[in-house]
Amino acid sequence: MKNLLKEYFEENKFNCREEQLDQFVKYYEMLLEYNKVMNLTAITEKHDVFSKHFIDSVQVMKFFDFNEKKIIDLGTGAGFPGIPLAILNPNSKFTLVDSLRKRLDFIDTVCETIGLKNVTTNHSRFEDLARKDEFRNKFDYGVSRAVAPLNVLLEYSIPFINVGGKFISYKSIEGKSENNSSIKAQEILKCKFEETYDYELPGNDSIRNLLVFEVIEKTPAKYPRKAGVPKKKPL
Repeated sequence: MKNLLKEYFEENKFNCREEQLDQFVKYYEMLLEYNKVMNLTAITEKHDVFSKHFIDSVQVMKFFDFNEKKIIDLGTGAGFPGIPLAILNPNSKFTLVDSLRKRLDFIDTVCETIGLKNVTTNHSRFEDLARKDEFRNKFDYGVSRAVAPLNVLLEYSIPFINVGGKFISYKSIEGKSENNSSIKAQEILKCKFEETYDYELPGNDSIRNLLVFEVIEKTPAKYPRKAGVPKKKPL
C-alpha cells in the first residue's frame, strides 16, 4: 500500500517523505476502521481514497505556497483537505472546523496517533466562530471542500481571512458557474475573485476547480449574519 501511495504522489509531482507516507497510510487505515461505525466517507477503496481524497486535497500546493502559514479548513468532515495539507506542511498551523463533534474527535485521534502536531480542531458554527477576535481576520488562507454554494460559502469564510489573504474553494467543474451568482457577495464582503485553477484527478476523468478569492478589505462587522441566516438568505 505504501509503495502504491508513493507512486501517486510521485506521478503528481509531490515530494512526500517516508515518514509522511507512513502518516498517510495510518490515516487511511483509521479512516476505514472508524468508517465502520461513523459516516465519514462513502469513498473507501484505496485507489479512490488516494486520488479523490489525498491527491485532491493537496493539489492546491501546485499553485500556492502554504509553508509557514496559518490555514483554516471550514467544514473539514473527515479531515479533507486539512489533514493531507498539514502532513505535507509541518511548519504551518492548521485549524480544522466542523459542526459535528464526532468527526473532530476522529481527527483528534488521528493527529495524536500519527504524531501530527500542527493541527487544532474547533467544534463550532462558522457564523459564531468568525465573530471571535482570536479567529477573525487571523488566517493567511482559508480552504473548503464541497460545503455550500459559493455565495453562502464566502459569507462563512471571508471573515476569517486577513487582508491580502486568500480563500480557496474546492469545486467540481460546475463550480465555475457558481462564481457568477457570488458577485454580490464578493462586493458586500470586500473580496474579489482572482483565478480559477483546473486539474484532473489521477485514475479518472474527473475535472476539479480551485476558485480563488482575495480579501481586499476587512469584512464589515455585520457579517457573517446570525447562524442559519446565510444559508436561508444568501447574499
